[in-house]
Formats: sequence, C-alpha cells, structure tokens
Amino acid sequence: MSEYGVRERTGVEQGQLVMPFYLICDVSASMTGDIAALNDGVERLRQAIVAEPLVDDVAQICVMTFSDTAKVVMPMNQMSHQNRVPTLSIEGGTNYGAAFRCLADAIARDSASLKGQGYKVYRPCAFFLTDGEPNDRDWHRTYSQTLTYDHQAGVGMKAHPIFVPFGFRAAKESVLAQLAYPKDRGKWYHSRNTSVEDALKGILEIIMNTVVTAGRTAGSGQPVVTQTAPALGSGIVQGDSSYDPDYV
Repeated sequence: MSEYGVRERTGVEQGQLVMPFYLICDVSASMTGDIAALNDGVERLRQAIVAEPLVDDVAQICVMTFSDTAKVVMPMNQMSHQNRVPTLSIEGGTNYGAAFRCLADAIARDSASLKGQGYKVYRPCAFFLTDGEPNDRDWHRTYSQTLTYDHQAGVGMKAHPIFVPFGFRAAKESVLAQLAYPKDRGKWYHSRNTSVEDALKGILEIIMNTVVTAGRTAGSGQPVVTQTAPALGSGIVQGDSSYDPDYV
C-alpha cells in the first residue's frame, strides 16, 4: 500500500460493489474548543458502521483533515479494519482549495486501486465539515476545476463525488449552497445551534444515516445515496444546491 493508498484486501469477488465515502474535517484554529467533540463523533461513526456488517462490507471510508493544507489521516478502508480512527488535532487556517485538491487526488488514486483489486466502484460521496469561511479567495474556481463535471463541454472530473457540505458557527449558507453537488440533487446542511457539540452530534447522525442507508441498498446492485433530512429539533437546516460554475 502506498502512503495514502487503499489498503488491499484478499479474496475479493470479481465485480463486488464498493461505495467510497470521504469525511473531510476542518481542523483550523477556530475548532480548538471543539476538537474533542469532533474526535468523539468520528469514532462513534466508525462504531456505527462496524455494527452493521452488511454496510461495513460495502462502505470504504477515508478520513481527511484540512486547515492551511490538507491530508489523508486514515486511508480508505473498511471501518472494521480500524481499531480506532486516528486522533485529529488542531492546525492553522481555513483553506478550502487545499481540501478540494487533496480530495480530487485521493478519489483518483483510490478508484484506480479499488478497480485494480477487482471491485466495481460506485460514485464516491464526500462529507465536508467546516465551521468557517474560506481564507482562499479562489476557492470556488478550485472547486469547479477539481470536483465538478461539465457534461456539455465534456470537461472536468467525470467521476466527481456527491459533495455534501455541513456548516456550523461562522460557515455561510450561501457558500455551502455553492458546494452542494451535483446541482440537480445536491443538499447542504447548516447548524444553528449555539452548542457546537450538539451541532456535531446532529451532523454526524445525518452522515451515519446516509452511509448505513446506502450500504443497505447496495445488495440491489443500484445503491442509493439519500441525503436524509435533519431530525426535528436538531437545530440543523437543509437546503438545495445553488451551484453556479460562473459564481464570483
């Protein structure tokens, strides 16, 4: 396995379906008081997936972090192959573009590795968690160039992910709406709770439900990624994508 590559499995049935999921976590300085809650939430996500053997067998999970730079902290793998998710730690600023580029590279690398092992790879789904606005002014251009696809022109990332942004605290809903993709079915979420710990619990509950539901439908050969509505009283709102490739 390469430094950030997929961990190879033995005994893969040719054509076995896998669903890649990416969890991209903001670890900028503004998350200092909330990093413990984030670590706890990600570990609970691991446990929830492991408790569903059918889901665990289908879902491949990669955990990434971003601040001034971005990196893979847990290479794509079955959650049951992880004793625990690596502990996330605080770093610097909030560079969205770094996260987008890192994700695009990871998707290309992981897809090639999984296909090389004989898997049939479903479209990836990326969960993007952030508590603030991007520091980089060209974030939208970077996003459009690395993680979207123009069907008419035939340019961009054909294997683009279903991109699901989750914001809390200072994250702007107008920015989240630009990141929800693809436009015809993308959803964004924003927590209006004063407690970031409660916000993270609600957000990670939505992610757990999405992964588990998708994994349970995989047996049909046509898995469904359903972006579930927030629980009533959670303080989380959901909105439709307003992605615009010409957004400035």
